[in-house]
Amino acid sequence: MCTVLIVDDDADTRETIAELLGLNGHAHFEAADGKQALEWLSGQEVPPCIILLDLRMPVMDGWDFRQAVRSDPRWKDIPVIVVSGTVQRDSPTPVLNARDYWSKPTDAHQISSLHEYCETHRH
Repeated sequence: MCTVLIVDDDADTRETIAELLGLNGHAHFEAADGKQALEWLSGQEVPPCIILLDLRMPVMDGWDFRQAVRSDPRWKDIPVIVVSGTVQRDSPTPVLNARDYWSKPTDAHQISSLHEYCETHRH
């Protein structure tokens, strides 16, 4: 079972992803923007296995959040999957360094294969 941090300003999107994660046996935590996500990460002794990250959010967007995570040795190796309606996985120029890019809305198949991105739970 993976622990997943969902960072998205849309409550319906977070709820849908959380439900799919639960059905697949994964624990999850939610943040409505990058600032909330950084605050949550700062309070954790063990980081999440994976971060699902929206890009366009108020307060702190996904780009700034990703930069902050990559610059902190505690979190720089956490796999990040960008989940966005504006970024496509096969874009010729990736917007930022992420493990994968999923278009919104996410589907059950993507969530069911989420453990493949986790070094601890891959097998």
